[in-house]
Amino acid sequence: MTQKIETRQSSSPISGVGALFFAFFLLQVGNGLQRILLPIRAGSEGFTAGDMGLVMAFHFAGYLVGARVITTAINAVGHVRVFTALASTASAAVLINAVFVLPGSWMAVYFVSGICNAGIFVVIESWLNARATNEVRGKLLGTYMTLGLAGTTTGFLLINLGGADGFKLFIFSSVLISVAVIPIALTTTATPPLKQQEKMSISELFKIIPSAVVGLFLASFVQAAASSMSTVFGTEAGMSTGKVALFTAAGFVGAVLLQYPLGSLSDRLPRRSVILVVTVAAGSVAFLGALVPTTGFWIVVLHLSFGAFVFPLYGLFLALANDWVPDDRKTAAASTLVLVSSLGAVVSPLITAKAMEIFGPSGFYWTFVGVFALLFVYLTYRVKVREAIPVEKQSSFRPIVARSGEIIHTVTRRLRKSE
Repeated sequence: MTQKIETRQSSSPISGVGALFFAFFLLQVGNGLQRILLPIRAGSEGFTAGDMGLVMAFHFAGYLVGARVITTAINAVGHVRVFTALASTASAAVLINAVFVLPGSWMAVYFVSGICNAGIFVVIESWLNARATNEVRGKLLGTYMTLGLAGTTTGFLLINLGGADGFKLFIFSSVLISVAVIPIALTTTATPPLKQQEKMSISELFKIIPSAVVGLFLASFVQAAASSMSTVFGTEAGMSTGKVALFTAAGFVGAVLLQYPLGSLSDRLPRRSVILVVTVAAGSVAFLGALVPTTGFWIVVLHLSFGAFVFPLYGLFLALANDWVPDDRKTAAASTLVLVSSLGAVVSPLITAKAMEIFGPSGFYWTFVGVFALLFVYLTYRVKVREAIPVEKQSSFRPIVARSGEIIHTVTRRLRKSE
């Protein structure tokens, strides 16, 4: 009987990942609820847009630190213990933010939350990667991304269950993050070792494919602001709590609409040309968003459209980098692209918040208009000074919106083997 059980378990390359997916979904719901809770509570407490820009910048800085240091901890004590410690800390951080409602304390605590979340993503993604073969990895990646976006969107909408001024929703967010530990602690899925990552400097990558480096930085800038400052925009614009939740969630719903259509198009046509068209489309939607009144429903529709064009850019620029990076350097380049993306995410809330202080709520979209104008000019210049590689030699697009390194490293390793 034991032999039959072992045979049955090994027949499925991704058996046992249901617990990982369930834990990840719960985490994203809890994190999504906290992400919308903080700006709404900040608005009622009199925080400025600049205050929340700093809070969000510290959070993304925590992501940057966490993704860099957590590998050592995993190799030392294992995935389950690291996950438990990080999730418990993140859960406690939510409650601390409910007790100490000060910009300074939120910056420090949300920085710690960023470290925890990045570490948790590394734990889950490395675990999933070890369970998946090349034949199922695409499906695994799609499921992972869909669950992440669905969980975050669900968290946004949970704001309608109560007010942000009390403790109830903060406690609910904390409970969701804590409960995510249960399926991980009880899973029997074997945990894999983490390998040392290859390294490549930003300057070295820039010499190979400057368009991907600049493009990924600016695309991550916009994505980070769209995901972290949209609630601040809605609050500053005087939207009701329900409408703020709907507006914020719309961007994440839009994120999944054009991932595959635009990616497929970029595989059949010159990739930089597709990116230029998407850049113009996203900039145009941002321009309309800066002009449309926030009192109606059209602003929600526009933000959904904005998310549809903005979020695929990460995968498009990653594919562009893979078009040019040598096969034996693609995994190292992936780590550098994560770093470039994280740097864009850190500065994004600061600049967006400053624009909102100067121009009012519309500064949220005017910032994006400026970024996409800059990106369009730079890409147009690069198209003129460097010929594109033949379409038949382009790498395949992979729909990626996460900044944690493990999924991206796996994609590039798969591309390197298949090319």
